[in-house]
Amino acid sequence: AERIGRYMEAIENAHPWHGERSPWGPAVAPPSILGVAAMRFMDTVGPVPVGTLHARQEIEIAAALRLDRRPFAYGEFVDKFEKRGRKYFTFEARFRDETGIILGHSRVTMAFPPDKGGDGNKGEARKEPERKGELKPITRTLTQEKMTAYSEDSANAERGKSIHVQPEVAKEAGFERTVAQGLMAMDYMSELVTAEFGKEWFEFAGLSVTFLRPILCGDTVTANGRVAEEVAEGAVIRKVYEVWAENERGETVAAGQAHSLVMPGR
Repeated sequence: AERIGRYMEAIENAHPWHGERSPWGPAVAPPSILGVAAMRFMDTVGPVPVGTLHARQEIEIAAALRLDRRPFAYGEFVDKFEKRGRKYFTFEARFRDETGIILGHSRVTMAFPPDKGGDGNKGEARKEPERKGELKPITRTLTQEKMTAYSEDSANAERGKSIHVQPEVAKEAGFERTVAQGLMAMDYMSELVTAEFGKEWFEFAGLSVTFLRPILCGDTVTANGRVAEEVAEGAVIRKVYEVWAENERGETVAAGQAHSLVMPGR
């Protein structure tokens, strides 16, 4: 509970379901917590090298995580590959609560640090797509205090070797300032679509995000989105949103899709 409290402090999500009562009775965690939970579980299996960056995160949500119940996880490294000269790996974790209810699963893809002398941590130059958000945006400024609250329990942070917490480590890895975990942008996207999906976002939903550029300490990030499609699936509709996050310079730092099953007319 204390760790979830620090996580909520870091992402500044003040939705009443996370701090008071919810449709499930007790307060519940944001569904995107499955992302950071998978990262911390992965730390216990095999801590990642300093400077490793998040490339992609996918979560599938089956049920809400009530804060009065303890979650359990099981997982494994499932893939490794090379793309454009950079090495990557993938880790998958599945979660249930103490009563046996399946909460969902999370798939983490990360890029190993570039070879010495490389410039792989700067983010690739790319043409920004034309996007017009249709939702009420979520904007957050990434301070070191928030970044530390989010990342302080990672294996690298506890060893004093985190690019998210220790400025000197970030500089050694080639960054001007400490780097926020990309998952923080994903948390903002989750908060964004909570307002659209409501209760359905906590059950039979999913979010997949590709992290495109590092977010540095002091950056201001805004999440927005728009309806991409609605597909009938029996008596319900699968509603899909295109979601993204941009920094104050208008650069896209993360982009992906969120979906959930909703009743017709929602």
